[in-house]
Amino acid sequence: MYIGSNMKFFTIFIALFLSLAVQADNKWHDSTIKTIYPTADGGFVLILDTDSSNCPQTAVGKYHYVTVGDNSMTTEGANKIYSLALMAAATDKVVNIYFNDATNRCAINRMHVSF
Repeated sequence: MYIGSNMKFFTIFIALFLSLAVQADNKWHDSTIKTIYPTADGGFVLILDTDSSNCPQTAVGKYHYVTVGDNSMTTEGANKIYSLALMAAATDKVVNIYFNDATNRCAINRMHVSF
C-alpha cells in the first residue's frame, strides 16, 4: 500500500508540473491598437501602440497573430476577437491581450476591453 501511495503522489506531481509548464508560455499585455489587418489564411494581425517586452520579436511594431488553430484559437473565438478589436480601435479603448510568448508569432488566445 505504501508503494501505491508514493506512485499516486508522483503521478499527481508530474501532472501538476506539466500543466503549469504548458500555461507558462502565455502573457497578458495591454495597449491601444495601432493596426489591424486580415491575412490570407482567414486570420488577422494586431499591431499595438505599446509593444510587449514579452513578445520575442525584435522589430518595433510587434505583430500579434490571431489564426484558427494557433494557441487554441477557434473560428468563433477569432471572429469575436476581430469584432472586439475593431470596436476598440474605433473608440481608442485599451485592449488586454493574452498571447503566447514562446514563439515569434505572439499568437493571441483571448482579449478583453474594459468600459
